[in-house]
Amino acid sequence: MSQYLKPQTKKLQDKIDHIVVVMLENRSFDNLLGWLYEDGVPNGQEFEGLNWNIWNPLDNIDADGIPFQEKVRIEKNGMTKKKYGRIIPNPVNFCLPDPDPGEGFKDTNDQLFSNYEVAAAYPPEPTMMGFVNNYQKAMLYGAYSFGDDPTNPRAIMKCFTPEQTPVLSGLAQGFAVCDHYHASIPSQTLPNRSFVHAATSDGHVNNRPDITTNARTVFNQIQDAIDKDGRSDLSWMICGDNVMPSGRKGKADAAGAFPGHHFSLTRLCMAQLHDQKFDNNFGTIADFKDRCKTGNLASYTFIEPTYGGPGQNDQHPPADIRPGEQFMADLYNAIRNSPKVNETLFVITYDEHGGCFDHVPPPKATVPVPGQVGQDGFTFNRFGVRVPCVVTNPYIPAGMVARPSGYVPYDHTSIIKTIQTCFSLEGHLTERDKAAPDLSGLLTLDDPRTDLPAIQAPSWDTEIDEDHESDLHRLMLKLTEAVTGKKKPADENLLTFVQEGYNATFRQKKSSGKSKTKSKSSPTLHKA
Repeated sequence: MSQYLKPQTKKLQDKIDHIVVVMLENRSFDNLLGWLYEDGVPNGQEFEGLNWNIWNPLDNIDADGIPFQEKVRIEKNGMTKKKYGRIIPNPVNFCLPDPDPGEGFKDTNDQLFSNYEVAAAYPPEPTMMGFVNNYQKAMLYGAYSFGDDPTNPRAIMKCFTPEQTPVLSGLAQGFAVCDHYHASIPSQTLPNRSFVHAATSDGHVNNRPDITTNARTVFNQIQDAIDKDGRSDLSWMICGDNVMPSGRKGKADAAGAFPGHHFSLTRLCMAQLHDQKFDNNFGTIADFKDRCKTGNLASYTFIEPTYGGPGQNDQHPPADIRPGEQFMADLYNAIRNSPKVNETLFVITYDEHGGCFDHVPPPKATVPVPGQVGQDGFTFNRFGVRVPCVVTNPYIPAGMVARPSGYVPYDHTSIIKTIQTCFSLEGHLTERDKAAPDLSGLLTLDDPRTDLPAIQAPSWDTEIDEDHESDLHRLMLKLTEAVTGKKKPADENLLTFVQEGYNATFRQKKSSGKSKTKSKSSPTLHKA
């Protein structure tokens, strides 16, 4: 069977009752999965992975002060290296890249085209040769200016091996990996997260200055089908744990330990989810696991990692990736052990590349709204850098390298298209989800597998720096100040203010009744 997959609409609709998506932070495909099939791709498939001929230039100066261009080759994290015949220290580092690379629209341009300014209407073909030099500039003029220590810019070419990512790589090899899956736009977190929910970012290209998206989301599309069309078979849920730091104001110190205290960046940045009537659609990771046990999953569940506090597991550089590996393993095992495992499609992906190296040029894209021009003159005519996308379900064979059959690659709007197709939702949100290929083609088996792989997460001994304030944390603060109308006191911890502001805004009353949403697996979906 060809790895260029045609839609399997009937199978998706007949076999899948639940779609679960988890979106982590700021990793490119090559950074986590580039070495996945170094020793050979199963079933004669192609795989767009790494090889030893890949390199990037570094503008350097020799001992005599003469400029030259150094060729920096791709490498494995922790590989043995020699200098003048002697082995030099190069230990495995699970916190690479450190410090955080540049990730905005212009930094991404520089990484792809070796130029911050690119023609809007007719951009050249990306060369993918600017990552090392851009990382050097980001450390000198970007992250370093915020207090992070600069490091060797060549480190951006270090990519993790399957042995270092046993969960993500194990699931990719045990089910399917999409090696032609791209972020929706060539920029950073919030615009791309908006695309996975609304197939648009309302013209936003960077995280600032406008950080709230007012567009209708796929959650609203599901809710409209429930409220207006009487679709009692549908439901939706968003789950994520609190970001409260430990030991603050004498409160408990474990993520999720505050009863019912979830946190959702999605709700903060998507204005059409602010309505208090949606309170029962949000919950913690423990709530999600409970639903897996009972088979009472929502039709669509979006899972968020923990962005801060003692449970931080979002894998945002320079965080240790292993807590995120544990997070993915926990979610997969909860689904694997669920009575609804055969009916559940589980998608693992990342919002954007976050400045991490990738060697595959992003293709051209359809525009979400014809004629729309966003920040920096961007017309939404290019996809972003590749990000990991791994899909699990018993109807997916092991070792699949999945690609869509048409000329449009998978991107975040493919998730929306899959939801719309699976649950027979009417219409589309924008031109982007209308044109997107769905993931139904991955369901190639006639009968569900019984040999689902057992996944074991790695252990780790690094400590999470709860006092570190990342750019994402500062965005969460700005969003919280906007929805609460209050400024953070100078002596208040940022994440404490964010979590308590979120609670005050979106948990103003406790519901003792049942929600109106229902799932196929149970006649009533109770409050999370």
